[in-house]
Amino acid sequence: MDYTTTANVKTSFGIVETGDDALIASMVTRASRAIDRMCAGAATASDNYLMLETITDEMPKAIVDGRGRLVVYPHKPVITGVTALAYRFHPREAWQTVDAADIIINDTRVIAWTALDRQPVEVRITYAGGLAASPDALPADIIEAATVLAGRYYKEAQAGVTDVVGVAELGVLKYAKATPVRVERLLRPYRRVLPW
Repeated sequence: MDYTTTANVKTSFGIVETGDDALIASMVTRASRAIDRMCAGAATASDNYLMLETITDEMPKAIVDGRGRLVVYPHKPVITGVTALAYRFHPREAWQTVDAADIIINDTRVIAWTALDRQPVEVRITYAGGLAASPDALPADIIEAATVLAGRYYKEAQAGVTDVVGVAELGVLKYAKATPVRVERLLRPYRRVLPW
């Protein structure tokens, strides 16, 4: 799922021509995947990190806390429901299913009331998570960040430059950050703080 639209980018950057619509659309997708990587903190397997969807049999990181509860950190910024949760201590062991009544969802993590007393533990979970099922339902700051980033990618492609701009006549060399500060600030609340 793309986090903005070609129309948003064109409006924001004052682009009226239609000849570059395909290029702008590709920059929108590129910016959306860059936002996935920035927010998820993972270089791979993070596509559509913000999209609301059902994930089946994911094996994310989990711990057993001091009270014997199983704490799971699925790979979505918000968890909306859990269909199945199972654990095991060794790959050769059978999966132990957790009763749905023992599961609590706490935004970014899932807690299962168990009486476990050992680690490490492997987890397999099927759940629904993400922020929105369509781009227009995303928070406005994510749409804005995607629009700004896609517009920057488009402008760079048009100018044939990336992070360095030189003006030989003036003797000026300007270095720009790879990711605009504005985009970083807009995405800060959505960044995953735990390792993937």
